[in-house]
Amino acid sequence: MIKQNDFKLFKIPKKNSRFEKLTQLIKKTLGEIFLNQDFRDDEGNNLLIFIDEVALSKDGKIATVFLTNFSKKNKLSESESLGLIDDNLIKIKKEFSEKIFLRYTPKLKFRFDYLRKQSFEIDKIIDGL
Repeated sequence: MIKQNDFKLFKIPKKNSRFEKLTQLIKKTLGEIFLNQDFRDDEGNNLLIFIDEVALSKDGKIATVFLTNFSKKNKLSESESLGLIDDNLIKIKKEFSEKIFLRYTPKLKFRFDYLRKQSFEIDKIIDGL
């Protein structure tokens, strides 16, 4: 007879290493593509786009990419930045499918990471106290 114990409470759930590797591969590949793209705002200032996280669906066919943007002079809104990405979306998807070697190339969905932005604002408020 197996005795019940509390060690199961401390057992760390095993993460799916295949999905972790796939998300890291997508993140790295998109990072290389974004470095080669020339994103500029209306005034001609360079725009830096960072990939915070990649969320992959269970079947691996949809990848939601969470982004953060930085501009030197002014702050662009998320809709303007998504507009810049949408203008180059065909080029981005083409380069992505050429660089990544998978059975199914995931469909890319771009979203902005509001949580990261809010955490920076909270840190500034806390530092000001």
